[in-house]
Amino acid sequence: MLANGMHQAGYDYVNLDDGWQGERDSQGVLHANANFPDMQDLATYLHARGLKFGIYTTMGPKGCNGFTGSLGYEEQDAQTFITWGVDFVKYDACNYHSSDVGAWLLIRKMAEALRVHEAHPIVLSIVLLQSPWKLAPKLSVNMWRIQVDATNTYENMMQIADSDAGLAPYARKTGWNDPDMLQVGRGGMNTEEYRTHMTLWAMLGAPLLAAADLKTISSADLAILTDPTAISINQDTTTLQAKRVSHTPGLDVWLKPLSSGWAVAVVNRSEQAMTYQVDPQKLSITAARVYQAWTGQTVALPYSFALPPHGCVLLKTL
Repeated sequence: MLANGMHQAGYDYVNLDDGWQGERDSQGVLHANANFPDMQDLATYLHARGLKFGIYTTMGPKGCNGFTGSLGYEEQDAQTFITWGVDFVKYDACNYHSSDVGAWLLIRKMAEALRVHEAHPIVLSIVLLQSPWKLAPKLSVNMWRIQVDATNTYENMMQIADSDAGLAPYARKTGWNDPDMLQVGRGGMNTEEYRTHMTLWAMLGAPLLAAADLKTISSADLAILTDPTAISINQDTTTLQAKRVSHTPGLDVWLKPLSSGWAVAVVNRSEQAMTYQVDPQKLSITAARVYQAWTGQTVALPYSFALPPHGCVLLKTL
């Protein structure tokens, strides 16, 4: 991340997922397994390089892969994470078999325990899929997954975007609808589809978490993940999520207000090339010129263009 330009582009969290956990000692303190001999030292190593440290746990007794979970030890594990210097906690629901109400009580307990030291804010990300957007913002949760794990296919990507289309009212400056990690670079889609993926996640104000192997990712896929226009749209200070303003057969149009102007995304969902014209009057926006992210062109509005199958155009007003 430091060498390939990702950190400079804004990626700064390094998150461990399920698999780091060892066993609890006689005092109930959770220790990492032998693959992670010193978690506090790992956090120090990352912090010294301007990076942040994320970790995984679950509200069940075991994680998805059978490693130790946090059930019954929420406050103790939160304190352990704080002591280690953790900056991000993914709180899963694997192997939790009680009621939905009980799950939210555990989330509240974990959230409150992580907020003990407000001087060191910790991002709390939950994976609990019973309409989490309704309660999560009230409990100091920062990210709530809206769907099951992404599967790195075009069809799944669009299905997740469809699910997120009506959730804009729940997004806020300190809490975001989480459509899951970016699949760019994992080999399941072509370049046009991965550009569409990055475009949609940028417009949706999604947390941008890269799931690819960064040691082997291609330069083309890396360029998609680090595109400065897409990232600036995603990270705009308004923190507003785009709304889908047109959903016709084969074509979606998304509109996102920015601190200065607008972002417009047009997505061709069909198997054939299509043409479209962005007309500011029809979109009820004021703009004369736009910058096109994936071509680097500056063009005047109204603007007509061709869209390849599964492709997109991402525009930012000037």
